[in-house]
Amino acid sequence: MQLKVQIKTISNEHVEEFIRCPYKFYQRQLLLRKKQFVDWRVAVQLTAHQIINTYYNAPKYKRSSFYILQLIEHYWRSLKPTMFHSQIHYYDVLAKVSDYLLQFLSQQSEVELPLFVCEKYGVYVPELESNISLTIDFAQWTDSSYGVTKFIIDDQLDTQKMIKYFMVAFTKNAFQKLPEYIEFYSLLTGKRQHYKIEESDYEEAIKQLHMMKSVLEEPKFFQKTNSLNECKHCPLQSECSLDNAVETERMTMFM
Repeated sequence: MQLKVQIKTISNEHVEEFIRCPYKFYQRQLLLRKKQFVDWRVAVQLTAHQIINTYYNAPKYKRSSFYILQLIEHYWRSLKPTMFHSQIHYYDVLAKVSDYLLQFLSQQSEVELPLFVCEKYGVYVPELESNISLTIDFAQWTDSSYGVTKFIIDDQLDTQKMIKYFMVAFTKNAFQKLPEYIEFYSLLTGKRQHYKIEESDYEEAIKQLHMMKSVLEEPKFFQKTNSLNECKHCPLQSECSLDNAVETERMTMFM
């Protein structure tokens, strides 16, 4: 008998990974086979968080372009070329992330101390009857409210829209106040996607997250993506097929 997945906490990382490939999400998050492979995008994002967090925890007089490059050199050592598609891919990502991190942090040089920097929080959302967890990459005060910037590795609009809904639901319940804007900043292209947030966005966010939760609770949806780009370098190619269905009796999703 196939039962629904028990949702304990939904995180923005879960949503992003599920949208890229439900089967990989199932293998990594539900079967906890995380040691079998390392997703270079996750590794790069974590490294960027370390760089940004260390930069803003340093005294303001120390913050400079040279200091940013020092931090990139220091933290990038933990990323091995074998995590990437090839050595060329490794150096290409390094060059782009270095460039766009340098641009972003230089543009924010006048910010004394952001409201939040790469901090993870959890909150209960009554309408979803679930906890949700969000890593706030960068948030700063505006004249009337606050704005949130999310660093991303790709520019997929489907992923951005769902994460925007996720952030709207989270901020409303965590801070009782919606942000003035939510912005996505690609560390691979430098592209910015800016969304002005209105009170009416909360109702739509809850609607969309209800749908996402329903999908996450159904094992029949944990099937391979049809994205050739996603499958090309996936270490699970031999384990799944387009018509494979996940067989399980009970699974529980943790943070």
